[in-house]
Amino acid sequence: MDTVLLEMIKQVPAAAAVLGTVFLFLKAMREERIDRALNAKDIRDKQMAHDVQLSGLSRSRDLEMNNLWAVTVKNIIAAQNTSMESIIDAVADLKKTTVEQYVKLGITQDLFKIAKEELKESR
Repeated sequence: MDTVLLEMIKQVPAAAAVLGTVFLFLKAMREERIDRALNAKDIRDKQMAHDVQLSGLSRSRDLEMNNLWAVTVKNIIAAQNTSMESIIDAVADLKKTTVEQYVKLGITQDLFKIAKEELKESR
């Protein structure tokens, strides 16, 4: 039994070296895990800031596009109003001309009627 104890005592430095190596390895893994978690947090924060910036740019672009559409529609409606006013003026002029022609035609019809009656009477 003394030899076994003596052999175990001889192996203590090698076992201590192995245990020290394992301890250092586990310590390095722990530090790496902590660093990875901190890096992941930084990356997540940067990604969130980037997403917020992109959403702000997207929103401003959408507002600009909506403004352009509104201006375009406003211009189209203004052009249609101008066209409609021109058409209304043309129709009013046509009505006035038609009424004048009708009045002239009415006089002509009266003359034509009188001429017809005179022809009937002369036969």
